[in-house]
Amino acid sequence: MKPLLIHTKHFPPKGFYAITLFPFVFYNGDAVTERDLQHETVHLWQQAFLLVIPFYILYLLFWLLGLARYRDAQKAYREIPFERSAYRLEAEKSKRPAMQAFDWVRCIFRHS
Repeated sequence: MKPLLIHTKHFPPKGFYAITLFPFVFYNGDAVTERDLQHETVHLWQQAFLLVIPFYILYLLFWLLGLARYRDAQKAYREIPFERSAYRLEAEKSKRPAMQAFDWVRCIFRHS
């Protein structure tokens, strides 16, 4: 599964280069790097395997819990298990989709 790339000027919000909203990747730079594309593809598989809506609910919940814990929006974002997994896997193209989709679970319990 490959994301459908959409170039925009004003989305994603400032401070973010790309965002995956199944099945699209919105980006606001000149081009998407291979590493960024892999990162967003991990999110695509996460969303697909969690049937999209539960992914967004969990993502928001993890971010809110991180915000309460760290009192820092950027730190809360970086500690979301989905993000930790995507950053870890963005250099590993050889992973099977199911591994990419569920790698985030281990990120709940371990920092890697």
